[in-house]
Amino acid sequence: MNAAIRRATFLAIAPVVLLAQNALVNVKGTVLDERTGKPLGHEMDMVITSEKTGKKFVVKVNSATGEYLQPLESGQRYSIVFSSYAIYRKHASIEIPPMQKFKELTFNFTVRSLQEGEPLAEIRAFAAGSSVLSAEARGAIERVLDLLKENRQMRIVVELAREREPAPPPPVQPRKSAPKKSTKGKKASAEPLPPPPVPQPPAVNEQLYAARLEVLKQMFADIRDAEVRVQYRAGPEQDATSAAPNLRILTGPVKSIFDE
Repeated sequence: MNAAIRRATFLAIAPVVLLAQNALVNVKGTVLDERTGKPLGHEMDMVITSEKTGKKFVVKVNSATGEYLQPLESGQRYSIVFSSYAIYRKHASIEIPPMQKFKELTFNFTVRSLQEGEPLAEIRAFAAGSSVLSAEARGAIERVLDLLKENRQMRIVVELAREREPAPPPPVQPRKSAPKKSTKGKKASAEPLPPPPVPQPPAVNEQLYAARLEVLKQMFADIRDAEVRVQYRAGPEQDATSAAPNLRILTGPVKSIFDE
């Protein structure tokens, strides 16, 4: 190959090589709480993954300012996972166009913070006198299970109402006895009646409550660290005829499981 051909070949290849060498860029911005528009105030990670190479970058978000900074190669698409014990896990993605010179790009994000006592499910899970979960209740619990699997430090409170025994039938009042006739021409006084019994409030069906609680514990048994993350408590008393929800699931305390 003579010099002229070699030079022509180089000129043809060189632009391709230059275009393939994408510059690094500084990706920066803020991650704020969508509820308040302010920094979360808790530790949070961004796991940034190149969809081209699979390379991962774990980026710490400043808890006080919400700011982050990470150098990344341009000309790629990146997926991002935001995770913390104090937020609902979130997925996002960014695309950085090819660049030949160093540059700074800003990408701002919001996440939803966890708040204690937030309702996740409120449902009539058991029919009167039964410990069999309804199909609707199973569906609601499955959705909570998905949340717990996605958010591995999230805590919940399972509140189960206590069903009262059916009210006993009213007591039979004794008949008034006829006054006895006097043999001496005097009126006989009627015998005094005993006082009516004081009605007793229906008692809680503790056996039924225990059976329902066991059913719920089985539903959450496979959750990782369930003994720490799932708390059970007794709810209000209800009559057996009540149509009110007898199961509530709420978000629990917002703290790391490693603080136990």
